[in-house]
Amino acid sequence: MALEVKKIQSLSAQSIEDLKAIEKIGGFENLAQLSEELKKAMADEEQLRAVSPMLPPYFAELRKNLGFLLGTAKSLQTHGVNRTKDIEGLLDQLSHIK
Repeated sequence: MALEVKKIQSLSAQSIEDLKAIEKIGGFENLAQLSEELKKAMADEEQLRAVSPMLPPYFAELRKNLGFLLGTAKSLQTHGVNRTKDIEGLLDQLSHIK
């Protein structure tokens, strides 16, 4: 099996474009604010229970899931940045092969 440098270079350049799109993922400020508002509302659990006994556990579960989502998005952005650097390094190494 021969090393197909041109094909790897082409796919690498295209992959960098994909990773750049991942790096730009954002706009989750509203989700973060919602999570904070739910946290504030949970501070007065008795008031929530007075409205509905289901609200405190529902708010807690929603906050947990929002936290997971926001953490995953941040991790994905970080991976996008790091993998871009890795692929750029690969392209640099391949540029020396004729």
